[in-house]
Amino acid sequence: MAKVLIAETSYLVRRGLINLLEHTEGVTEIKAEGHPETIMQTLKEFSPDILLLNSAITLPVNHDELLSRLHDNARIIYIINTPLPQDSPNHQISIFDTKNQLSEKIAYHLQQYRDRREEKEETEELTPREKLILKHVALGLTNKEIAAKLFISTHTVISHRKNITRKLDIKTVSGLTVYAILNGIIKMEDIS
Repeated sequence: MAKVLIAETSYLVRRGLINLLEHTEGVTEIKAEGHPETIMQTLKEFSPDILLLNSAITLPVNHDELLSRLHDNARIIYIINTPLPQDSPNHQISIFDTKNQLSEKIAYHLQQYRDRREEKEETEELTPREKLILKHVALGLTNKEIAAKLFISTHTVISHRKNITRKLDIKTVSGLTVYAILNGIIKMEDIS
């Protein structure tokens, strides 16, 4: 399940890609923008999993800055305005590609995205200390209370919480509580 942002100045190309993506399995949300400023704003708010970016668009940031604004698992596919050779890299699509070529390349990136996401989920397990912090968060303790209870600094608690949020991709205390219950870190009876 992937969110896709199309960054393309041509209305016709944008509409064609939207139409193709609407019929592509694994795409859950599609946004399309044609102006550099709105592209950057949507990139920030939408946090796409796949960015289809016309290589001719001049964005207000360089390539490295653009990558830093995407989440770790996100992928960029560049839209090229010239024909591509048959052996062109999969991270490029051309406005001259056939529907089948476009579908194959997009399906390839969707699969790569899913594989990396699953791999990350398997490897990003919580450490015992993070599970202990999560337990206390789920029980309603503040960062200061957790720090006092575990004889660590508040900054260490905050660092652990950031790691927990990043690994689980859960940002709310209620979401963390549900996760803790479902994974046996706490019991329903523990919650007061």
